Amino acid sequence: MRRTRWMQWIATAVVVFGLALSAASQVIINEVAWGGTAASASDEWIELMNTSDQAVDLTGWTVRIAERVVHLGEVADATLEVRRSVIEAGGYLLLERTDDTTISDIAADVIYTGGLSNGGEDLLLVDANGVTVDEILAAEAGWPAGTGGDDEVYPYTTMERFDPPYQNADWAQNAPMAARNGTDAEGEPIYGTPRSENSTVVFVSSAPRVEILSPSPDVVEGTLIVLWAAVDPDGDDTALIISIYATSSDSGEVLPIAENVANTGSFAWDTADVEDGVYAVEIWAQDANGFAVFDVLDSVDVRND
Repeated sequence: MRRTRWMQWIATAVVVFGLALSAASQVIINEVAWGGTAASASDEWIELMNTSDQAVDLTGWTVRIAERVVHLGEVADATLEVRRSVIEAGGYLLLERTDDTTISDIAADVIYTGGLSNGGEDLLLVDANGVTVDEILAAEAGWPAGTGGDDEVYPYTTMERFDPPYQNADWAQNAPMAARNGTDAEGEPIYGTPRSENSTVVFVSSAPRVEILSPSPDVVEGTLIVLWAAVDPDGDDTALIISIYATSSDSGEVLPIAENVANTGSFAWDTADVEDGVYAVEIWAQDANGFAVFDVLDSVDVRND
């Protein structure tokens, strides 16, 4: 069975977590910095986005975090300050915890109190009629994406809504190679995109596409012919770096098969050079921006003995 995984990148794995999203929702929970920032793990923030073509007045709306209620139109309960309650078409509303230094170079719209558990929380966006228009149910399963301070590569990355048109609530952690903006309380860049287009959206529009065209055989004896095609939506297709690998299902060993091949073509893999067993054959495409994606032939059963 072959499955396409082109929306992935080398440095940051996409984590997908499907949740139902109301078709009537215009305002969504778009980004959550549940791990805080490098300046302080307590410097958490939440971003809402208006996906419609009309401004929306959030007076009477709330964000529910467990038992806490953050009001978006008045100072009450967990809300300390409201500076703006109308979110423009295609715009963002930024909620910062405790004070306005969480994102030091971007002004907060709402300041609230109370933290987000690193183990996960249930977040509900509720409109003025009491209808839940968006939600993240992570109290039991944990946050679907993002990192805290214990990540050695990219600590304190936000979790971002995946890809428009936001028909479900898939999430991915911020990919700084694609987009990041804003500075923390100490003036250092954060791994997030407050009040701007998510890195995942930038990635989807800019990353290459690669597809394996040959079917996945049940059993391979001798030579396997692999066909593929790759394109770069914002660059030169022929400049893509294409590499082919085989990963053993038994040992997990990754075997380079071919490197720097054409963006469209075929390759004859002589399976006599490897031990019998089941392999996943991956074709990777990397563009000049460092975006790397792949497609894979799963369950290639090599039997030469």
